[in-house]
Amino acid sequence: MSKSFHLLGVSPRIVAVLMAGAAVAHAQSSSVVFQGLPHTAVGYARLQLDPTRGALDVTGMRPAGTDGVSVKKAGATSWTARVEVPTVGPPLNLTWSALADGRRIGSGVLRQKGDALEMSGVFTGATTTPTFTAQVYNNGKLAGAIGSLPPTVHVDVLLDFCRAVPEFCVFTTEFHTLSDGACMVKIVGSKAVAIRLPNGTVATGNELRLVEEVRPAGHYPYLGFDAMTMRSDAPSFTLLSESLR
Repeated sequence: MSKSFHLLGVSPRIVAVLMAGAAVAHAQSSSVVFQGLPHTAVGYARLQLDPTRGALDVTGMRPAGTDGVSVKKAGATSWTARVEVPTVGPPLNLTWSALADGRRIGSGVLRQKGDALEMSGVFTGATTTPTFTAQVYNNGKLAGAIGSLPPTVHVDVLLDFCRAVPEFCVFTTEFHTLSDGACMVKIVGSKAVAIRLPNGTVATGNELRLVEEVRPAGHYPYLGFDAMTMRSDAPSFTLLSESLR
């Protein structure tokens, strides 16, 4: 499924982002307000507002993947962020997690494997082994789905899903708590591509949803969350827009 990908050069844009971690100290902070929401650096990360782009640059992450940014709002049920990440250098690992009272209730995980992204979900509401459903949508229309998936599997998505230029991938990440107490993680790209489900089925779409499966007799429902944390092993990433409600 993967297509070969050769980097012939590095654009001035990626050089600028990679050098952002070395910017003067007064231009960066461990906490900022971005789009009306309070953000705090996690680990060794630093936060820098980009007024020209209306964006938030998160820089200084280490290869361990434990650094990033956190945003808080009590009683939230929905989080959406448009993210720009580098796709050159070491393979990308990116996670976004919702927390309620300090406990992680669900996460989305993206790992770069060559010219593809592997997406998986981690859910904690079940009192037994959690399962989830993977759903592929194309412009809002369901294109394929499979359920009863264990937390050990992933879905393969070609990088063309979100890569407008060779050096960067831009996509929307989401987290929602649903009315039945289930959690959902989601990514939306700019282009429909072949998405391979864990059973080998290939569906074409520009949106992938992983939805926690709820069993009323053995499930602890989460009706909301109060913080989102995004972590990466990339040297930097950028939040282009964000909402938390």
